Amino acid sequence: MKKLVIMLLISLSVSGCAGIATIGAVMYYKSQNHEVASVDIEAPAKNVYQVAIKTIQGKPNVTIVNKNDSAMQLDILKNETSGSIKVTALNSKLSQLTIVSDLTADNETTPLSAVLKICNELKVKCEQTK
Repeated sequence: MKKLVIMLLISLSVSGCAGIATIGAVMYYKSQNHEVASVDIEAPAKNVYQVAIKTIQGKPNVTIVNKNDSAMQLDILKNETSGSIKVTALNSKLSQLTIVSDLTADNETTPLSAVLKICNELKVKCEQTK
């Protein structure tokens, strides 16, 4: 899962998508096997990471299987679905939040809904790009 997150972050950077996104615009991608949601948030990375941890810890059916505080990355498991959350500091007041998961079932939390929940907890307006 870590390799997937790194590859997706690199592809977003190389393609230029991450550079042209406006703050609060959630980019969401879904393939046959994975889902990815990414957003630039006007908040310090440390705050975004702490809210992500708090949000996950409040879910009884979600387990943090790997936590790397220095890299601000979490690997999680919900039922049989694995996922990864990565927070990157773009500057002191701007962060990028990226959530990747195996393809989720229709009734499960998706990376998109998780990103929107974290934005809501931070009281930052985020919405999916069209």
